[in-house]
Amino acid sequence: MSVTAPEILEAIDQSYRDETESRARKYIGASVIGHRCDAAIAYNLRGFPNVEPDPQLKRIFALGHRLEAIVMADLKRAEASLGVRFLPVDPVTSKPFEYLAHGGHIRAHTDGQVVAGDEVLVLEIKSMNQHAFDRFRKYGVRVSHRHYYDQVTMYMGLSGCTRSLLVGYNKNRSVYHAETVAFDPFEWSFLHDRIHRVINNEAEMIATDKSDWRCKGCFKRGVCWGEAEPHPECSACQYAKPLDSNRDWWCTHRNRRVSEDCHCSDYRQYRAKARSL
Repeated sequence: MSVTAPEILEAIDQSYRDETESRARKYIGASVIGHRCDAAIAYNLRGFPNVEPDPQLKRIFALGHRLEAIVMADLKRAEASLGVRFLPVDPVTSKPFEYLAHGGHIRAHTDGQVVAGDEVLVLEIKSMNQHAFDRFRKYGVRVSHRHYYDQVTMYMGLSGCTRSLLVGYNKNRSVYHAETVAFDPFEWSFLHDRIHRVINNEAEMIATDKSDWRCKGCFKRGVCWGEAEPHPECSACQYAKPLDSNRDWWCTHRNRRVSEDCHCSDYRQYRAKARSL
């Protein structure tokens, strides 16, 4: 063979490095609402770029997406005996179930729905390693994975469902654990307050130094600490606030609606507030 085994492995990793992600999402999604830091949520709302994941992490994400399809197929196998329906997509649109608020600046995409008689539950699927799976099974999602708990709470808050089904798949042993989660209006109120702070440009950084352990794994750490810059559009400007219609923005400096790339001389890059001591 003309190439060595290490060269093959390096070539695989390099192919992932060459595959840059598309532009970051520009909304507050359910997968980020449980983030420890309000500033990270604000940068998601405004479409600030992410730190590019390394090849290993990209493969982990890709495997998680593939496992979701396998789990859904297993759930479909159990429909007849359970007398319920597992819906991976909206039968009306043939697209993932989507719930919007605040003119589309807040949006949630679920893994599906469970139709059990007159009740509809939100469905969320998570693949886990052995340690995470054991914690989920022992303590329940509210303790083991608070960000997952916040995620399904946001799903329920936006959809009107009062329960959700979270299915965990153990990647090490191919076994399942599942939990039904009841809607907690107090938890949703807490998350709603976070959304309100972010939308009203009151988001605050969680740390005072980029070496803080909570920042090291954050995909927004580059823009948060001035090592990367967003595309200079209106949503990335400190004068912009989201409107309750059509994902548009309002310029507080010129008092007008804006929805196109910003080319004015008044542009000032948005930055979350420094942590108050």
